[in-house]
Amino acid sequence: MSALSTSKRLTALLLIVASLTVFGMMGFAQSETLRIEADSWILQKFPVEEAAERFEEDHPEVNVRVSPKNYRNYVQTYLMVWKADKTTVDLAIGGMPNELSDLVAPDLLADLSGILEGKYAEDEFIPGFLYSARFADKEGEPYFPVLPFMGEVMALNVNKNMYEEAGLLEDGQPKAAEDWDEFEEHLMALQDVAPAHALSVDWGWNFITYSYAAGLLAMRGDIYGPDGKVLDFSSEEAERWLELNQKWVQEGLAAKGTVADVNYGRNNFKAKTISEIYTAHSRTIGAARVLGEDATAVMPIPGANENGTIAYSHCVYVPRTSPNKELAKQFIEEQILSKWFQQKGFNDYGKLPVLKDYYEGLAWFQDSVKRILKMAENSTYFPKYVDGTKLRDIMLEEIHPVISGKQSPEKALEDIRNKIENRELDLTRLGYVEE
Repeated sequence: MSALSTSKRLTALLLIVASLTVFGMMGFAQSETLRIEADSWILQKFPVEEAAERFEEDHPEVNVRVSPKNYRNYVQTYLMVWKADKTTVDLAIGGMPNELSDLVAPDLLADLSGILEGKYAEDEFIPGFLYSARFADKEGEPYFPVLPFMGEVMALNVNKNMYEEAGLLEDGQPKAAEDWDEFEEHLMALQDVAPAHALSVDWGWNFITYSYAAGLLAMRGDIYGPDGKVLDFSSEEAERWLELNQKWVQEGLAAKGTVADVNYGRNNFKAKTISEIYTAHSRTIGAARVLGEDATAVMPIPGANENGTIAYSHCVYVPRTSPNKELAKQFIEEQILSKWFQQKGFNDYGKLPVLKDYYEGLAWFQDSVKRILKMAENSTYFPKYVDGTKLRDIMLEEIHPVISGKQSPEKALEDIRNKIENRELDLTRLGYVEE
């Protein structure tokens, strides 16, 4: 073989290698990785992994990496990392608006308002769920640094069979107590048939703000103190709500298990050892997967039909420091807010869709959905404070001893007021409030 022929072959080989390298580099440059983190319970109850696979199929140049939030306090972790202009996540899933206020206040989240157009226009959403995620910017104008992907309302979840055994059915349905005296009578009747307790109220760290405010709202039709801005920790109704809960525990009518175990109420409700639990409405539908659709129902506590209940949402949000903000927004539009994703959350675990059109074609509990949405009509949403997490921590410090019988409600409320002042909590409301 001649030297010239060998040289030509070598040149051709080098060209092929170079071409493959260039094309490989082009492909690498074009590929993108979308990093998603979600609460572990969300990964269990929502098809996030499937959504990632669908997104990859529609966008072959994108790799989607889904991970659980492996942090003891993800809000504070995100706060620290994102303030340093760094991030290991492009899209975060999970968190209530009042919890996420700590991330909104220092302007660490991208504005998602641009998503609310066309089929996702504001009037296409259930108003309460959407507006629970509405904040005010520095000029006082409304914007959405977070968007809801599911909704809940606080309600009494009841075991219909135990209500029947206790003689508390009316026209074949559980009878709602009209006042707190009748409510206690119902508890005593249910205690006679319940293997453990008649009631469990959700006082865990993840529900304490909602359980406190929902009882307060049902009793007095308002959750705010004299200034109309800070949560009420001084009224007669505030003290009475805590007194009743302490009394029920002391008399053996209610369990205090959620103080130590956030899953205590729902686990025992599913196990048919507790007659009813006061928590998110979806516990009824979740329990129906074990107990049967006809064995559970959602009811209001006294005063809730007239004065309303607390509604809340869990949200998606994008760190401002992410290099893939537009890709994260695209994932929200194409997957998280899609009909299949939203309806699966309800059909499997009772999480309410946030868009009106998605209530058609749900697999079950259509009647319950109508009742739940009616309860939500008068809903109030827990205020979004700058120091919302710190306020929750103070409530845990003071209300848990009340439920355990170690402190009086009066002293607890006084201590909460004093700690708010002494720790200099910033209770500026971040939510946009229409005049």
